[in-house]
Amino acid sequence: MRLYQFFLTLTAVSLVGCGSTPYRDDYARYTNQLSNSTISESEFQFSFVDATFVDMRGVYLPDDSVDSTPMMYQGGAGVVGLLAQVGTHSAIIQSQRTEKLAQEQEKANQKILPLIDVTKDIPLAELVGEYGTSLFQVAPEMTQTFRVKPIFFSNTDMNKLSLKSIVWLPNEDNTDVTYKNLIQVYGPHLDESQRNAILNGDRKQLAQLLSSMLKGTIYIIKNELSGKYTSAKSKQQTFLIENDAGVEAIRGTVIEEKCGYQIIKDIRSWYIAYPKPETTLQNFTTQC
Repeated sequence: MRLYQFFLTLTAVSLVGCGSTPYRDDYARYTNQLSNSTISESEFQFSFVDATFVDMRGVYLPDDSVDSTPMMYQGGAGVVGLLAQVGTHSAIIQSQRTEKLAQEQEKANQKILPLIDVTKDIPLAELVGEYGTSLFQVAPEMTQTFRVKPIFFSNTDMNKLSLKSIVWLPNEDNTDVTYKNLIQVYGPHLDESQRNAILNGDRKQLAQLLSSMLKGTIYIIKNELSGKYTSAKSKQQTFLIENDAGVEAIRGTVIEEKCGYQIIKDIRSWYIAYPKPETTLQNFTTQC
């Protein structure tokens, strides 16, 4: 019995120590349970979820570590009671980690308030360009409508923007997803005059930049879902991508070069569009 209690306690400690990742709305684990893993390109339709206007946020390093929260477990509560105590402790830690991430995001947002102010009233529907015919602007009820949640990010200098989009398709009873993935598009580096023009309210230039990233996202989604990237064969490489936290190493393969961008499929099956060094501010379109 003592040995059993030892292993039970060890399991409890492991559950508390590991914990699950706190909720983040800019993260998605790749899932694809579509029939034949693809859809017909003509069937593609999408709707923005939880967002009508541009959602701009500051970049921060998502460190969710928290100090250990001591808790005395009552041994006389039995197995069920012990597991209940473990669950309570785990929930407390989870809440602390989620709260820390929320605080870090708020701090990052404070550093880019001028940019948030000029982007917050821009409707997403104005930025989709030629993909407007596939956009449902009301809450989708049909399960074949893909949901897209776009979140724009900026570094503290407000001269390097990016877009993360979670894309998913619920199953028929809405209890799970048939498809889910993350698409990330980086914008080219803005020079001082471009940055100042945007912060001073140059809506045309700002809309061009945001639209470029959003249309690039939809372009990638359509190609991925229609199977155009399944036959792409290239050697796996390591790519160095700059962000506020420094340089991030991404392992993946180049599946397409488009509009001055390399479109990379990483080892998690996420898609990342990163501009080549010589790329200047331009529109990501199907024609370029």
